[in-house]
This record gives sequence, structure tokens and C-alpha cells, in this order.
Amino acid sequence: MIQLVILDVNGTLFSLDAVADGLADVGLPGQLDVWFARILRDGFATAAAGTFVAFPDLARHHLTVLLDESGSEPTDERIDHVIGGFDEVAPHPDVEPGLRRLTDAGVTITTMTNGTVEITRDFLHRENLERFVEDTYDVEMAGRWKPAPEPYRYVLGQHEVEPGNAALIAVHPWDIHGAATAGLLTGWVNRSSARYPDPLARPAVEADSFETVVDRLLAIE
Repeated sequence: MIQLVILDVNGTLFSLDAVADGLADVGLPGQLDVWFARILRDGFATAAAGTFVAFPDLARHHLTVLLDESGSEPTDERIDHVIGGFDEVAPHPDVEPGLRRLTDAGVTITTMTNGTVEITRDFLHRENLERFVEDTYDVEMAGRWKPAPEPYRYVLGQHEVEPGNAALIAVHPWDIHGAATAGLLTGWVNRSSARYPDPLARPAVEADSFETVVDRLLAIE
């Protein structure tokens, strides 16, 4: 029986359209995936090396590089404008119904992000979703980026829940793989009709909406 659900945040709970708009404003249209891929690459590298670098530091560095590559001056104003897009992100419409169903089922809801807990808390407060979420965490608290096992185990330890009684919901296959390897049930929200990477640990359930993933996880006995 699932007692605890850990939610990924970026892309899972909210759309990154506002951040993409900020990139376009500073001359980097269509660069959201490139920017995030570089951030994640280096975050994963630190985890593999047993070290830690915070998301904001990598985000600002790779914005600087992208602006340089585009021929634009990487000013603090431009970088702050892009980062400020996280203050305007909006939830996917399937998120609140899914959170309500988890709450009604008596499941404890937490978040764990490779970003910052401040962004998560501001988002949940702004969108009146904090009433559903008991605790928010980021990987700095665990000292490793997901998908290393430490972030998942950190949340489990905070709530004294065994891995088999917990689940992760995420849009990222690498996150699903990490949580599954750590012994959690997993739910993949496939928002883009993508093919799941065959070599990675498969999710326990998958669907194209957060709400449906919640329903399928709750149906597991």
C-alpha cells in the first residue's frame, strides 16, 4: 500500500513555458532543452563524482555560455530575466485533481527537486497547492542530484517509510530509473507521447496525464 508519494517538480507539476519565453526574450529561442540538458549533465556528473553543485550555479553558468555562443552579452539583467521565469510558471491542469485524489486517499505528498526548494514553495503557495503537500525537499538537502539514490532515501528517512510503500511520479525517465533502482514504485507521466528508453528500469505505471498516473498507482495493492 502506498503511504508516501514523492513528486518531481520541473515539468511534472508545472510547465516551463514561462522560462522558455524568457530565453526567447534574451535572444535564445528554442534553447530550453539545450540549457536544461547542460545543467542536468553537469549535475549528474557531480553526483557520479560524489560531489555537489547547486542548481542555480549551474543554471547561471550555462546561461552565460549560451548567451556567449549566440553573440549576446551575458549581463546579469539578461540572466536574471530568464531565471525570473520560474516565478511565473503555471501548473499543468491535471495536477490539482491528482493531488486531491492522493490527499483523499490518505497518502502523504512530498516533492523532491533537482532545482531549489524555494522555487517549489513559491510555486505551490502562488497556485494554492501547498495545502496538498506536506513537505518540500531539494537535492542540496541530500547532497546528491537525482537520480542518485540519496535524494529518494533522504525523503523516505524523513517520513520513516519503506521504499516499497512509496512512489515517485515524474516526467523524466532518468528520474523514474533512479527511484525504481532505489526500490520505490514509479509513475511516469508521458506528456509528450515519447518512447520510454528500453534500457532503463520500467515505471510501474504510465499514462499521458498526472491524474491518470495517480489513479493507476492508487489501484496497486
